[in-house]
Amino acid sequence: MADPRKVGDLLGTRRDLLRIGGFGLLGASIDGVWPLQVSAKQTDAKVQPRGTARNVLFYEISGAISHVESFDYKETAGTPPDLDFQKLASDLYMPQAVLPKVSKLMDKIAVMRSMKSHEEVHFRAQYYLQTGRQMNLAFAREIPAIGSVVAAELEERRRPTDTFPAYMSFNLEKGSAGALSTGFLPARFSVVDINTDAAADAPTLEKKAVELLEERWTLLSRLRDVEHKRLAGYGRSMASYDDFYSAAHSLLTDARWPAAFTITDEDKQRYGTHRAGLSSILARNVLAQDAGTHYIHICHPGWDHHVYIWDRSKESNHYNLCAEYDQAFSALLEDLSKMPSKTNPEKTVLDETLVVCMSEFGRTPGALNNMAGRDHHNPVYPALFAGAGVKGGVRYGASDADGATCVDTGWDHKEQPRNENVLSTMYSALGIDWSKQIRNTPSGRPYAYVDALGANGYIPTDEISEIYG
Repeated sequence: MADPRKVGDLLGTRRDLLRIGGFGLLGASIDGVWPLQVSAKQTDAKVQPRGTARNVLFYEISGAISHVESFDYKETAGTPPDLDFQKLASDLYMPQAVLPKVSKLMDKIAVMRSMKSHEEVHFRAQYYLQTGRQMNLAFAREIPAIGSVVAAELEERRRPTDTFPAYMSFNLEKGSAGALSTGFLPARFSVVDINTDAAADAPTLEKKAVELLEERWTLLSRLRDVEHKRLAGYGRSMASYDDFYSAAHSLLTDARWPAAFTITDEDKQRYGTHRAGLSSILARNVLAQDAGTHYIHICHPGWDHHVYIWDRSKESNHYNLCAEYDQAFSALLEDLSKMPSKTNPEKTVLDETLVVCMSEFGRTPGALNNMAGRDHHNPVYPALFAGAGVKGGVRYGASDADGATCVDTGWDHKEQPRNENVLSTMYSALGIDWSKQIRNTPSGRPYAYVDALGANGYIPTDEISEIYG
């Protein structure tokens, strides 16, 4: 007699493990064109991707950390007296009161202190981080997230055993922009955004549930075969949903998926049980499984302290957020630097993963505002890089004595590096030609992998090669 229970009955209040996250499917431009006409931009100097990384992990300090009180120390009228800044190198002071663990890992990290953003409001700036370009409402619907472009580019490298989505994120839904769609790219390149609040207590997928999934998948497949001609009339829309169901089935029947969401008590103690800690644990676990995920975006929300930025009596302040970041990010780097690669026993996972950490901009330096906070500041702020051949323990670029303007761009250009250059650096590390363009977009407007048209004219689109020493 067939088991009358449903899969949901075996999974408590959730129907399946995918409830801890969601595909960025609904926003996808599923009527987009495919195959796409992709070509490298014709220039005198052909770009040469490095190919030093199999993965990219982007850690977003969402809302913006105060750069002058973290990675670009400037003692100003608003600097709290208890941060305990200590000189670690001739050009490096770190606040031991709030970032003691990250301070010990600065030998693994290269810091570019001269970043500049086109944007100065959160929604647009977070869109900028996810897409590498300024928002244009006329074309926003067709613009894919960076991770979706990576997923499309790396599709040919996927192995038969790769069941995990190429692009995963953690808590992007908590940011102002949310988890962006695939744009004109097919829905199979969508992000799977994980809600760590749900993941922390997600149920396991027991054997009987897998059997029931297989039973119902077989039935669904037969129904689809019978209805094939009628469903074909729905075009790309139905194909996209087929991709979704196929991906979900592959995940839920792969033992590595629930394994990736196993969080031990030791993990919780080392990383923390806050969103930053849980996101970092799960990102580490996903990379450890080596099951097809190659672009991960962690969103650490809550840093927008226009008020009471250094007031310990308030529920949210930089003391608390820095403590979360210090605990989670340091544990993540330590574990990746010790975890053996599954593809090359002579390397660690950090050796094959480019880690990028940055805010969407900085915070106003100098005295605090009239609400004891710091506002948005995009003229200069830092970005951190580690792994995949990056030379750690070095700093590039410089701001003035107040941390307000750039006095040294830190690379071989008079212009300051921007998100576009971080994007080129990530593409290059993955072995992707960042000069490529796609011409047959729905709007007919060419889509450049890295957009050279900035807010005030053309900007350099080079990778930030200086971080490699």
